[in-house]
Order: sequence, then structure tokens, then C-alpha cells
Amino acid sequence: MESFKKKVQAIVTEKQLCSIMNNTKWERLRIGVLNRLPFTPPYQVKYILQEKPEPATFDTDVWYLGDWIEGLFPFYAIEWIKVRPRYVKHKGRLVDDEVIDITEQFRELLHNLHIPYKEENNAFYIYGYSASTEFIRND
Repeated sequence: MESFKKKVQAIVTEKQLCSIMNNTKWERLRIGVLNRLPFTPPYQVKYILQEKPEPATFDTDVWYLGDWIEGLFPFYAIEWIKVRPRYVKHKGRLVDDEVIDITEQFRELLHNLHIPYKEENNAFYIYGYSASTEFIRND
């Protein structure tokens, strides 16, 4: 585990990234999502040591929820997450699917916890590390 952390730190240094989040902020966000929202929103995560985010595509609303219990660890390795606080609920073959949207609740949670973010195309980007902080909001 220690060698993994050193690899992450080496990449952060090499790319000259600034730390935006810390373990305390990530944990507060995780607990807030689990305890204050009606469902756990789906997300895409990009880890420092990986070339591509998981899942690879995440540009439209999805039918599944996010794993906010075990899915984001270790926090120190997260470069960013993209959260879509919406999901598509299947209603049946003859009835249109329903989009369940908690964007306002998620935005309020971020504000209450003082989590910096960038909002773009119905998604929230929360950065663990970034080369620039000027585009991130926390209002």
C-alpha cells in the first residue's frame, strides 16, 4: 500500500498537480451522499495511476447507481470524479422511462460541505488534484 501511495505522489509531483480535496473532505462527501440524498448518484472516476476513467463513457444518464460505500477508495488516488445526480428508472416496455433528478440536492450538499466543483452538461466534476483551480466553484 505504501509503494502505491508513493507512485501516486510521484505522478502528482511530475504533473505539477495541486491537491484540491483531502481524505476528510472526500469522507464528508461520501457520508453526505449516503445519508442526505434519496439515492447514490452514479459517477465516473479517474484515478491518478490510470490512463482512462471508469466507466469509459459517461456522457448520458444511466440506469445504475453509484457505489459510494466502497467504490471510491483510496481517496488520495482520485484525480477527479464526474457525478451525474440523475438516473433513468425503467417503467416498462410500453411506458417511457423516467429520469430521477436530484441535481439541486446534490449542489446544495456540495455547498453545505464546502466541496469545490465544476458543473458542466448536467454533471459535477470534483477534483482530487488539478493543475489549475481557477475554474472550480465553491459558492
